[in-house]
Amino acid sequence: MMTELLKIKDFLQRLYEKYDMLISRVIRFAAAFVAFMLIRGMTGYNQLASNVLILILISVVCAFLPTGVTVLSGCALIILQLYEISVEFALITLAVLLILLMVYYVFAPKTGWVLLLTPVLFMLHIPYAVPVIVGLTVGISGIVPAFFGTYLYFCLYFCKEFTASASMFGDGDLVQKIVFIMDNTIMNKEMLVMGIVFAAATVLVFIIKSFSIDHSRTIAVVTGSVVEAVLVIMSHVMMNLTFNMLWLIIGCAVSVAIGLALNFFILSVDYSRTERVQFEDDDYYYYVKAVPKFNMAVTDIKIKKINSRADEKPKNYNLHDTYGADNYGTNDAAEPEDIKRRKAYEQDMLNLEDEE
Repeated sequence: MMTELLKIKDFLQRLYEKYDMLISRVIRFAAAFVAFMLIRGMTGYNQLASNVLILILISVVCAFLPTGVTVLSGCALIILQLYEISVEFALITLAVLLILLMVYYVFAPKTGWVLLLTPVLFMLHIPYAVPVIVGLTVGISGIVPAFFGTYLYFCLYFCKEFTASASMFGDGDLVQKIVFIMDNTIMNKEMLVMGIVFAAATVLVFIIKSFSIDHSRTIAVVTGSVVEAVLVIMSHVMMNLTFNMLWLIIGCAVSVAIGLALNFFILSVDYSRTERVQFEDDDYYYYVKAVPKFNMAVTDIKIKKINSRADEKPKNYNLHDTYGADNYGTNDAAEPEDIKRRKAYEQDMLNLEDEE
């Protein structure tokens, strides 16, 4: 089983190394398009921002540009959608997005994929995989885009509730409308709880996987998922928030599976062949633990063509006697005059040179 998995991993690595530019562009396009379609599916109020053809064109452009452009494009689409249902909602969201974007570009400018992935995992009901993935790959700096993505999801999720409740507010209820929007977005208790739980679980996974112990990354995945589930239950009970226990169990189980698969493809090592080395110099003692990776042995196969006639020739083989030269060994040795015999003579000369 392990051999087959290693073959798959080796094949995927070689495939990516060979077509890295093409695969990267396809992945960027797919990530952008899925994110934009998620925004469209949860809102859909603006016809221009909901046009599939336009979303495809924007995704194609984003495929050839940095991930930050995809993030900005997604934020612009959200503002356009919210503007159709409420100017106040759009302005408040724009102000919050500008603050979050500044924090994002200062602390984690190259982790835009985390921001795009977080709302998608929320939509798939497996957001508990976010801390595991972020802790194993990005580290503590991934907390910022993960929280950013969490805010975006809850903001989009609130759109339907706001649309249903918008009729309650009249022209003179501007303050009440703003308070209602902020209570369900910026001050949303569930969003804040999930952001804090994600941050704590991400730090835990990152710290444990950095330990110099065997199977540290596997321990980090399992421990992080269990602690995350406990924190979700405790926080929701303390804050009187509702949650689905079944989806929590399924989400944590899926997060463990994703983490183990990620471990295998990022760093699969053979702890049974661990070596420990100790040496010193004038200033320090060094204690080194070397853990070899699981690698498929690549066999270098060389094929040598063997001439069957060369295998059959006698040990004391005389080319000139074979092809009719009478005075072999003299300076004026005659070459075969027949064309076919001459070609055979030259081929056997080459075969003898190859064997030497």
